[in-house]
Amino acid sequence: MQTSNRQILENKRMRIEDDRPHFFKIIRGEDVKKHLRIPPAFIKHLAGDISDRATLTCSSGGHWGVTVWKNPDGTYLEDGWKEFMRENNLGDDEFLVFIYDGDMRFHVKIFEKNGVKRSAPISDNPTEEETGASSGKRSRGRPRKYPVGSLQGPVESSRTQKTRSFTSKFPYFECLMTKSCVEKCFLLTIPKAFSQSHFPPAKLKVVLRNSAGKTWEVNCIYHAKRHSLSGGWSTFVRENSLKQGGTCRFELVEKNVMQVHVL
Repeated sequence: MQTSNRQILENKRMRIEDDRPHFFKIIRGEDVKKHLRIPPAFIKHLAGDISDRATLTCSSGGHWGVTVWKNPDGTYLEDGWKEFMRENNLGDDEFLVFIYDGDMRFHVKIFEKNGVKRSAPISDNPTEEETGASSGKRSRGRPRKYPVGSLQGPVESSRTQKTRSFTSKFPYFECLMTKSCVEKCFLLTIPKAFSQSHFPPAKLKVVLRNSAGKTWEVNCIYHAKRHSLSGGWSTFVRENSLKQGGTCRFELVEKNVMQVHVL
């Protein structure tokens, strides 16, 4: 019997994940609902990466920034952990596997009480998140209707006229500045179609240039077939006074160089 595309993708994903450090946690008791303790034996895998912030992702496509707090009792995921619990509807006896992707990024697999992994469907067709189409319903395990850092859904209609009036010989995309983009997490996820078309499937450095010609070098990390602006992005945000609710247009004017327009 011919192996389906879904099975091929899942098998490939599993082989990759097997090589990455990971630990598990069972949601039980009140303490884990307030913060999560990273197993002491796992800390060695964070050597050279450990900082006061971490990013959690899961199959829903969402990103959550959490603070990392260290005390004599251990290392904990603190501020932001409650939001991750709440927005993923996590409760007692659910089982979490934390897969470490480097740069203080953890992909979290969620297993229901019945032992079945909660996951987003693998499909060759565009998803709601990629097209901006939505039924308006918020399903379990899909906390955000639109992925962090993408310009989709109702937001587009308010800017349609401005977007249509813009033309460029360079490829570009626009992003709504969400809270995760400009506060705490400081992570901007590049739309999947743009990422796959213009960047290699690997971590790289990009240069962001503002309208005054000043430049910033920013780390562009790669995860789940998407790129995200990470290290150095927070400096760009602060020095260009970017705020939640604003919009930026990113033009790829040279290889790994993007002109940023604040709209």
